[in-house]
Amino acid sequence: MQVSEVMHKGVNTVQIHDSIKKVAALMKREDIGSVPVYKNERPVGFVTDRDIVISCVASGHPVDDPISHAMNRNILFVHENDDLTLASKLMKENQVSRLLVVDEGERPVGMLTLQDITRNSPDNNLTIEVLTEIKR
Repeated sequence: MQVSEVMHKGVNTVQIHDSIKKVAALMKREDIGSVPVYKNERPVGFVTDRDIVISCVASGHPVDDPISHAMNRNILFVHENDDLTLASKLMKENQVSRLLVVDEGERPVGMLTLQDITRNSPDNNLTIEVLTEIKR
């Protein structure tokens, strides 16, 4: 099964100099918990709502500071035509529950979450294995 068969199509992105407040407002408006961070056309990081709380709010960063204060610079992605097993392996190895999905030109086209895999994978053992490794 390919990533494109189970992923969420479409993805919101933010720019590295966008404010924490702007990114949090986007997450609220779109009801999403994470977004890839770009510098112009290139992905440079990833930020979750939890990252904002832990790295910024708890540390007292002003909401007008750039999102770069909260983002994780390790951006992981898969191609939409990759096999779901490869994506699951990447999630397990990096203990993450979300991946950016890109097309052949490496433009963002969607997101793949652990929830997408658990809902759609015909292999229940794969789902349990990924979940166990991520939540370790």
